[in-house]
Formats: sequence, structure tokens, C-alpha cells
Amino acid sequence: MNLSKRIRYFFVHLACSLLVGVALLALVFFVWYPAPLASAEGVTRIFLMLIVIDVMVGPLLSLLVYKERKKTLKMDLSIIVLIQVLAMGYGINAITQSRPAWIVQAGWLFEVVPANVVDTKDQKQAAPDYKHNGWLQPQWVAVDDAKNPNNLFAAPQLMPTTYNDLSYADQRLKQHAQTLASLQQFNTETDIQNVLKDYPTAKYWMPLRATGVGLTVLLDSEYKVIQAVDLRPWRE
Repeated sequence: MNLSKRIRYFFVHLACSLLVGVALLALVFFVWYPAPLASAEGVTRIFLMLIVIDVMVGPLLSLLVYKERKKTLKMDLSIIVLIQVLAMGYGINAITQSRPAWIVQAGWLFEVVPANVVDTKDQKQAAPDYKHNGWLQPQWVAVDDAKNPNNLFAAPQLMPTTYNDLSYADQRLKQHAQTLASLQQFNTETDIQNVLKDYPTAKYWMPLRATGVGLTVLLDSEYKVIQAVDLRPWRE
């Protein structure tokens, strides 16, 4: 079946837009916001809106304006693509700026620290490993009390000069870790079992504070971090 140039262009535009959308989906949900951080940080809804607007609206606008032998056709299509690229860039920039850069252990919990809330002035003075926010998955670190004498910083988890290897939190993990049975206060037994079946070495847990709902960090019998999971650590 012969398709008109208008329909062929629409399908080509749609295919290219979908390829870009799939690539961004992989970047956002498997690199910057690995599960369950995407739902906890509220990026899923924003990303879906971005995909619907950019991936679908762009090709549909092209379908509407495409008319063979139209003098301004190339300009019209170029403007649509340009608007599509600018809108996609704006949305991705917003998602990038708020991506979880660090998961910081401080006191009795862990906390997700997005890139745009890190104290940039303090970060310039940090050790080389913490001087820059990573572009891959969030890095797990601990506040080193020796770098924060007398609690000089009100929010040390935002101050990279206080960061150190997660092993520096070993004593705090042993002190504040809770048994798995206590998760029943905030989650159904079914939800707990559905999650824990994938982590047979889990013995303890600690809260993970995120922008949205709280999550749970599972620990093994030696109080080592296994994974952050989608279980509530408190009443929402």
C-alpha cells in the first residue's frame, strides 16, 4: 500500500521521537532514579507528562501542518522539531537538576540528597571523591562525625565536606538498625513478604527519607546495606 508523504513523515517523526523517549526512559529510571527512588521522588508523573507532550504532540503537529508543495513546509516542520527539542531539553534539565546525587547516612536514618540541594560552596572544599555530583546512580556515603565536630552544621547531609565512606557509619547502623518484624507497624504482611522474598539475606532495616514517601534500606546480618526498597518506614 502506498502511503502519502504526509503519512510517511508522520511515522518517521513518531519513530524518532519514540526512540529518543525510550533512551531517556532508560537513563531516568535505570540510572538517575533507580527503583524505588523514581516513585519516592515523584519523577514518574513528570516524566510521563514530558513524554506525552513531546513524543506525541510533536508528530501530531507535523501531521496537521504537512501539505505537499507548501512553500513554508520546511520552515514549519523545522519549527515544530525545534520546539519539541527545546521542550524536551527543558524537562530533562529539570529532572537532571533534581536527580538523587547522594544517599547519605546520618544519625538514625538515610536521606536522599538531590543534586540541586547540595551546598555548592561547601562542596568546593570537599575531598576529591565528593567534590562533584555523579552522573550515574546515586552514591552511598556517610556523614563522618570527625568532620563535623560539635555538630557545626545543622544539616550535615547537605555538606559534602562531612562525607566519608559508608563504612564510617558502621556503629550507627548497629545502634539504630531495627528488626524486620517491626516493619509490620507500617506495612501489610503481604507487602513485606513480596519485597523480602527477593532479599533472603536481609535481617535489619533503617528508614530512608526521600522527597515524597519514605523508603526502607535493608541490611544484612553484618549491618551492611543491601538495597533500598518500597516499604514504608513510618506512618505516611
